[in-house]
Amino acid sequence: MSDLPDEMSFGGPSPQDVANGTAILASALVREAEALASAAAGMRGSLDVLDDTPGQRMVQASAVQAATLAGALSLVARLLLHFTGDAERAAQEAAAGLPRGAVSGRTILGHLRAASLAPVTDDGAARIAAAIVAETFAMAFDAAWRDAPGGQGD
Repeated sequence: MSDLPDEMSFGGPSPQDVANGTAILASALVREAEALASAAAGMRGSLDVLDDTPGQRMVQASAVQAATLAGALSLVARLLLHFTGDAERAAQEAAAGLPRGAVSGRTILGHLRAASLAPVTDDGAARIAAAIVAETFAMAFDAAWRDAPGGQGD
């Protein structure tokens, strides 16, 4: 038990900080998804220039992968907001809902970590909470991804 008054104790982010942190993390994930969707659209738009070449098939496959990843990140953002305050549940739902083979769990987590480093806010407590939410989600997602049918990584 601490000798500090409640308002001076360090018990971690408040529920409001977690809600704000989750919101800015979800917003950053949506920005990541928008960038990927835009890149996918740009690649699709360039396909007719390449004609029927190996490069065209590579660009087409890259466009599909970028669009799929954009959808996956949008799903993660939506689940984080839906389960605000319960990042573990959001991670379990995401791992269960994402198609294996179409997306890489490691790639999802890479974008999640990138998003947690790029929140657009000057609210320090919310930034800390976003990092905590991202790490909690990442640990639970990694475990759920491995434990899902066909598990053991990507």
